Amino acid sequence: MIRASMKRNVFSIHENEIIANAAKLFVNHRIGTLPVVDGSNKLIGILTLQCVLKIVMPDFVNLVGNFEFLNNFGAMEARVPLQKELDRPIKEIMLKPFSVNENWSLLHAAAMLNKENVIDIPVVNDDGILVGLASHVDIGTALIKSWDLK
Repeated sequence: MIRASMKRNVFSIHENEIIANAAKLFVNHRIGTLPVVDGSNKLIGILTLQCVLKIVMPDFVNLVGNFEFLNNFGAMEARVPLQKELDRPIKEIMLKPFSVNENWSLLHAAAMLNKENVIDIPVVNDDGILVGLASHVDIGTALIKSWDLK
C-alpha cells in the first residue's frame, strides 16, 4: 500500500493564501508540489511550481524548451512578477484536486502519477483528508525493496 511508502511530513497551503506565500514555501523547502487544503485539512486543489512559474514565463517556453539552440532566454529568466500578481489568491491558479487513497497499491498510485503527469501526488484517507505525499521515487524504491538483492 502507498501508505507505507509516502512522505508524511507534507507542506500544504490553505485555500485562502496568496501566490507570494506559496512561492516562499516552494523556495524555502525546495518542493515542487503544494496540496491545497481547507480548514479541515481536506484536499481541495493542487498547486505546483509550474502553476506559479507560469505567472512570469511565457507560454512559448513549453513549445521551445526542447530545442538545444535555445540555451539562454536572457531577460526572460530574470523577469519578476508584479506585486498585484503575487497578491492574487492561489485559488485562481491552482489545479483541480487529484489524489490517491492511502490504501491503494503502489502500482495504482504509480498509474495515477502517470495519468496526471506529475512527479508528486497527494495521498488522502477515506474522508479526503490529506495524510501524505507520494512521488515516483517513493513508489520506485518501495517496489525495489521487494526484490531479492544479494
